[in-house]
Amino acid sequence: MSEKKQNNVSLVRKEGVTLEQQATEYILDPKTLGALIIDGNNSNVSTQVDMEYAREVIGQGIDEVKKGDLSKLEEMLYSQAVALNMMFSNLSRRASLQTNVDIKTTLTNLCFKAQNQSRNTIQTLINLKQPSQTSFIKQANIANGHQQINNGVAQSSPENLSNQSNELLEVQDGKWLDRGKKAETEGVNSELETMGEIHRGENSSGQS
Repeated sequence: MSEKKQNNVSLVRKEGVTLEQQATEYILDPKTLGALIIDGNNSNVSTQVDMEYAREVIGQGIDEVKKGDLSKLEEMLYSQAVALNMMFSNLSRRASLQTNVDIKTTLTNLCFKAQNQSRNTIQTLINLKQPSQTSFIKQANIANGHQQINNGVAQSSPENLSNQSNELLEVQDGKWLDRGKKAETEGVNSELETMGEIHRGENSSGQS
């Protein structure tokens, strides 16, 4: 078995920054933290992983994401979903072989956790590939400023609003709406006047 490669970091001094400050910034850099985790877990895979190169690879991935290229994230999520599904299958098989209730329960719970996490990872991947309509609406509203969207409600045109205003004024002033009533009243009065003339004629002939 080969010995694990020693990863020694050499920092290039920056002007106006102490060595301690520079080392602290380096160790807190997300790329460094990711590379440290990889370096701490690479003994089961390879002892020849270069932490500094791992840091560079992570940095390249960050630059791609900033430019909108999410292909690496898609690969990562898919790989995680497959690995979690394998973990689910393995834990399920081990639980089925147990006769001890406590151990069986523990393995079963871990099995369901792996299954749920795999499902969540798949859902995250789907959302990444196919953003929901709500996300598009939010993005459109942010891009175009404040807007109000009324689904299924027809908006009144300025002409309709003007007509509605006129109708309200007519009701308040009692003009146009009374015009129809006035015409109707005039018709009734005319009929009554006609009937009055007839009765007057009958009365006149009866008196004579």
